[in-house]
Amino acid sequence: MLVIGVHHFAQKKHGNEVTMKRFIITGIILLFTLTTIVFLHPAKPQHESIDNTTNSYEYYYNEKKDEEEEDSLLPEDLDSILAENPTAPLDLVPSSITVLVNRTYLLPSSYTPANLVIPDVKFSFSYISDKRKLRKVAANALEKLFEAAEKEDIELYGVSGYRSYARQKEIYDRNIAVRGQAATDAVSAKPGSSEHQTGLTIDVSSKSVNYRLDQSFGDTKEGKWLADHAHLYGFIIRYPYGKADITGYSYEPWHIRFVGTTVATYLFEKNITLEEYYGAQSADDAPENAVDVEDPDSVKYATPKPTLKPTRKPSEKPEETKKPKKTKKPKETRKPKKTDSPTNTQKPESTAAIPDNPPKPAEKPVTPATDPPVQTQAPTVAPTPTPVPEQPTEKSNPDMDNNTSQ
Repeated sequence: MLVIGVHHFAQKKHGNEVTMKRFIITGIILLFTLTTIVFLHPAKPQHESIDNTTNSYEYYYNEKKDEEEEDSLLPEDLDSILAENPTAPLDLVPSSITVLVNRTYLLPSSYTPANLVIPDVKFSFSYISDKRKLRKVAANALEKLFEAAEKEDIELYGVSGYRSYARQKEIYDRNIAVRGQAATDAVSAKPGSSEHQTGLTIDVSSKSVNYRLDQSFGDTKEGKWLADHAHLYGFIIRYPYGKADITGYSYEPWHIRFVGTTVATYLFEKNITLEEYYGAQSADDAPENAVDVEDPDSVKYATPKPTLKPTRKPSEKPEETKKPKKTKKPKETRKPKKTDSPTNTQKPESTAAIPDNPPKPAEKPVTPATDPPVQTQAPTVAPTPTPVPEQPTEKSNPDMDNNTSQ
């Protein structure tokens, strides 16, 4: 019995050793596999290009974990990077609040911003939707912006905030089915090219334009106040008037984008776009009426384009063209009148050759001496008889001829 027990214990111990060896070998294989995957596919921030291929771009990276802070990849002192460089380093990190997104630089389809919340502001609709949401840092700034507006009797309403890549693709595909590819590209944002995917952008409107996305909003008191004060709370008018060839999108006075107070103030004071700030222009073939909205058909275009700054420039041109037209016409009509008047004045010149002017200067020297008046009277009498004998002489000549002929 003792021998049998020892043999059974030996077999059990040997089995445990085999099992342990198997566990160790399996663990080594798994560790090697995971190491290989991490090495070959590191987690790097990527930004898709216009052809949806991932590329590496230059960026100034300083990621922060706290979403409540302004996690800009640019320093607070912009002079430190702009003193020797004409433009700022290109920021293409999707999570950055200063990321550049347009028709050339697209966001990846997998990107979804963190900490999406609903700001405590008025909206133009009552139902629950993702377009009420913004990133927390932008939502907090929007609340302060709306609160400041209300203190000055300016009432703003949120219309459309966050829009996912999937939602933008749904809108884009639907428009293609209705309009076709070319017509859709002319008015609608491609998936990945919409700033609404960042969670840092929201469209706003007012009662004065019936809560529409209307270009005339820029001429309302609400639109003017927004354009003048948005930068104080970290927002910019992302697609200003006259910059469609740079931004790739038409004029949108309702589209505000959070970039932080430092960059927003810099762009406002320099009157430049985010593209000009980075020195990275959007697509050259950008259509004139392209807009970054859910429903392009709902946009109301204004003619002429609104806002105070642009309206002054177009108004000066017609004034300059109208003034020369008015001045040229009277000049042409006055010229023939001037030519007729001298012809009329030349005719009475022969009748006006009466010797009234010579006697007047002659009467003045009469006072100093008595002899001159005698000489002056002679010329006065002389001109008067001269025309009298001339007439009979002309008549007398034919009489004499007749007498001679007889």
